[in-house]
Amino acid sequence: MSKARKIVLIFSATLLALALVLFLVMKLKPSDVEEDERKLQRELTPQTEQAYRAVPSDAVLILDFEKQERIAQVLQDTTNYAYGLIDTTSALVRMQKVLSGWGFFSCHTLFSLHYSAINEVSLLQIVDCSESEVENVTPLLASEAVSSKEYNSYKIYTLKSGLKISSAAGLLLASSSAICVESALRHIVGGTSILNNQEFYSTLKGVGGNDCLYINHKQIGKLFSGSVTYPFLKYSDFIMRLTNWSALHINPRQRNFISFEGYLSGNTDFINFASVLETSSGTPSLAHHILPASTMFAVSVNLSSIKGYVKDYEKYLDANKKLASYKARQENVQLPEAPSPMEWLSSEGFTEVVSAFCLIGGKYEWITLLYKNSTSLLGKITGIKGKGEWQKPAPFIYKGYISSVLGEIFSHNSEEQFCKTADWTIIGSARAVDEMFKGRANAVKLEKYLSSTPVSSFFEEKSNAKVIVNLKEGADTLFSVFNSFYRKRFVSSVSKKNFEYATANIISKGGRTWANLTFYAATLSSPPAMFDMEDGEVVYIDSTFKTFYGPFALVDLEKGDTTWFEQSRRYLSISYMDRNKKGLWGIPMKDTIKSYAGMVAMADGKPYITFILGNKLYMMSRRGAHATGYPKTLDIGVSIGPKVIIENGRYLLLILTEENIITKRKLNGELAEDWTDIHSPEFTRELPEEITLFGKHYYILRTISKLRIYTQEGEEITVKNLKRPISRESTVTEEKDGFVRVMGTDGKEFLLNLKSGRIKKL
Repeated sequence: MSKARKIVLIFSATLLALALVLFLVMKLKPSDVEEDERKLQRELTPQTEQAYRAVPSDAVLILDFEKQERIAQVLQDTTNYAYGLIDTTSALVRMQKVLSGWGFFSCHTLFSLHYSAINEVSLLQIVDCSESEVENVTPLLASEAVSSKEYNSYKIYTLKSGLKISSAAGLLLASSSAICVESALRHIVGGTSILNNQEFYSTLKGVGGNDCLYINHKQIGKLFSGSVTYPFLKYSDFIMRLTNWSALHINPRQRNFISFEGYLSGNTDFINFASVLETSSGTPSLAHHILPASTMFAVSVNLSSIKGYVKDYEKYLDANKKLASYKARQENVQLPEAPSPMEWLSSEGFTEVVSAFCLIGGKYEWITLLYKNSTSLLGKITGIKGKGEWQKPAPFIYKGYISSVLGEIFSHNSEEQFCKTADWTIIGSARAVDEMFKGRANAVKLEKYLSSTPVSSFFEEKSNAKVIVNLKEGADTLFSVFNSFYRKRFVSSVSKKNFEYATANIISKGGRTWANLTFYAATLSSPPAMFDMEDGEVVYIDSTFKTFYGPFALVDLEKGDTTWFEQSRRYLSISYMDRNKKGLWGIPMKDTIKSYAGMVAMADGKPYITFILGNKLYMMSRRGAHATGYPKTLDIGVSIGPKVIIENGRYLLLILTEENIITKRKLNGELAEDWTDIHSPEFTRELPEEITLFGKHYYILRTISKLRIYTQEGEEITVKNLKRPISRESTVTEEKDGFVRVMGTDGKEFLLNLKSGRIKKL
């Protein structure tokens, strides 16, 4: 498995457990009871207990809502994190509207998640009808049903949507799975339920609440098996051993985010990992001062004493029969005549340890950050003075030491080199450490990146451990954990906002472990930039290109039919296919295509497929023969291209060079007449779009941070408008008198004159 795919180690498991529930409900009204008014023991009403008597004992998750009306808001609210995740076409979601119509607004409602079949998880909804105006719900069910069957003396109705629904003991039961409804009925008839689980009952009564999410950690493996791809199943083990049950209060305090906060329960005898965290006090994290803005994932642990932490960690491992293998790992990495891993870490006096997955120098890298206060005695002995000074990179000899003591999350780092500041030790590949040392990778720090977002104060909050995930920028890697169904839902959801972040904060409070998990989703007028301009100079930006291998749609110039062309990612062979994508021929190649292919007509009037491999321009017939004189070696290094355009009846090619220059070439590779190459001031990964405005052709170039408009000859129009740069996300719309409507980088629209460059306020 690649290092990139291991980003999910700890946080994704928890994210998975919570996020699957988001398909149904998420945006609620703030709780009527504030945190400081909650009691650690509460009296459960008969109605509360009655609803839980229908919850099967194998529940993985339970969502508890004091009132059914709190669910309906999510279906219209586009601001919350869940919008886009929710499958509004699902039968259970559509059922909420029906329930509202039946008058169940004030009814206590539960949703429990169950492993209903092989690799399948299903939600069961339970509504306590005793608070409704409906005296008998059975006629309502029968009126909506298309069929029914008898089960344990109760009727199970099937609705037109496929939803299975029943009524028993004053409770309404609904699920897309007949197995879940039947299981609930069996528990009602048999007088057993999730309440017979003493650990859950203690959690419900001790730290539960009116609007609350309960997680059964011992059952989480079943949830994983139905939701994630095979390589990630093993990571369920950590969440299963984290605690017995979690009771997390649903706490939406404002628009754009939703949080869960509450206790992890059942941490006695060190059988659960949460017991390790309960013995230390929390402090703010300092990691955001040193981490680059391009951090996709990071886990930080604050340690008042590494010896104390490891002592408790070993108790946890011993309780789970893993202590022997833990000791063996340390012996395996032990260097001759050197301190042991434990001795080395203890002597260094680190108080914060961070494992992070970052985009550094155009490549994803794992890095490890270790913090100690430079004013300590150890700091003085090292001779490192001044927080701004850095020691040059040097080989890191203690490979494997950190992960052997602190766990697998630190094992993905190649640990080739390290460098130091007064406070931080940075460990990683030689390339990553060099980038950090030169200041390019962290020229924009995470602190600045988050400063204008809802996550700005997260690192200042006290904690024993913190986790952050950049859901928006890290989506491709993070969501690879899910199977195809869930992956599509998450990727689709992330595309609807320009900022999505997830955080987890764990801290010991009053002898218990307290957790806060928050999901942020917002459309910010000025989304934060990972790479920026400072002091007039360009600091490092991500200059990688993702190669597109096809298939490319080619329009047949004679018949107008669409044929297809692509390159094999593995073997680099190119192939031509008919309209049904049936292969007509294939030819082996030794270089990678530059993400474009098109159809042109040469001087002989015949159609040819054009593409670039390396820096060679190819023209091939539909039968696979090279045009005379091709391939031609271009006098430029090519990043992407060629994009085929037609001007005045002739075919031309747009190409983006390795020097960030847009050039227009004739089919023979020579520079087109009446064209001036575009030297974009900002980096771009895209070729310009053609657009017609007021009967004339223009090019729209979207750089990494701005939108620029050029004439057909390559002359920039927007160069005259330096005070009002246009956002790269802007549309360009015709108005009148030569003006177009655009949106600035400040989010405000204005008018731009295409001839003079003059601007007007709206």
